[in-house]
Amino acid sequence: MTDAKKLFESFTLGNITLDNRVGVAPMTRISATSEGLATDQMKSYYTSFARGGFGLIITEGIYTDDKHSPGYIYQPGIINDEQEQAWKKVVDSVHQAGAKIIAQLMHTGAVVHGNPFNQDSIGPSVVKPKGEKSEIYEGKGPFPTPREATKEEITEVINGFVNVAKRAKSAGFDGIEIHGANGYLLDEFLTDYTYR
Repeated sequence: MTDAKKLFESFTLGNITLDNRVGVAPMTRISATSEGLATDQMKSYYTSFARGGFGLIITEGIYTDDKHSPGYIYQPGIINDEQEQAWKKVVDSVHQAGAKIIAQLMHTGAVVHGNPFNQDSIGPSVVKPKGEKSEIYEGKGPFPTPREATKEEITEVINGFVNVAKRAKSAGFDGIEIHGANGYLLDEFLTDYTYR
């Protein structure tokens, strides 16, 4: 299998050059502070992959506003200066270890396990999501029925993604990934498997 060598060859992805084609997929970890700050534990976690030889690391989902975007208690954000600076420490450490890092930006929409800012949730329509919250993510019981997002709230969601993308760039991330799957808000507008 001579093609297997390509896995460890350098290549260019967009405007970044990676040492190899081995990457770390995003995984929800809920290890930020209650204020949404990236922690030393997170810095160690992501840096360990860089030291282990991974060329690219994609972070866990980072919330995009302080209204309805967070889906988990202890989820990181990048909506203010303090959160941006906390992520900068993670990014700098990963870069020093030789890897690139991309910020995954997400809005939870209706499938909220816990939101430190709001008790209600928004979605494309007033339809309760399937399933129940996961206790692993500090949730319990059925998902709440969301409110239908207003046009103004949709504009706020869009602006939230724009603002945190700018903050991610300022913090030194090599790129962003917009989370559009797994039943979160963007996916809720496109699929029916989130709802009964």
